[in-house]
Amino acid sequence: MKQKFFLALAAAGVMLWCANAIAAQMEAAGTPAKPISKVSDVNAMPDDAEVVIQGVIVQDLGDEHYLLKDDSGTINIEIDEDLIDGDTITPEATVLISATVDKDGNITSLDAEEIQFVPDAPAVPATPAMPSAPAMPAK
Repeated sequence: MKQKFFLALAAAGVMLWCANAIAAQMEAAGTPAKPISKVSDVNAMPDDAEVVIQGVIVQDLGDEHYLLKDDSGTINIEIDEDLIDGDTITPEATVLISATVDKDGNITSLDAEEIQFVPDAPAVPATPAMPSAPAMPAK
């Protein structure tokens, strides 16, 4: 009886440890709490809405303003230098950004709150890729 009790206690401890370890990994990896939105969705969002967006920096517009592109469009985004943490934003840098929507009349842009550089992410294609031909069976 004691052995079953201690076995059950040990199993519960391992399950609790695993759950905490997974939560810590997700937090350390910066997993966004919100789903990733598309640029095309941002225009319909209200002013000061919080958004997570992933895309490619395609142009430095100067004075901490950049043009970000995903597969649905482009948007201007302000990224304060202190958010970059010593990195350099270059064209073609793929980023994951938490931001707030900034509406000024009929112009919509984003103000970055947090930025993560995404290593080795595939570039956003300029045109849709052509489907590949099916493989021919060997004879």
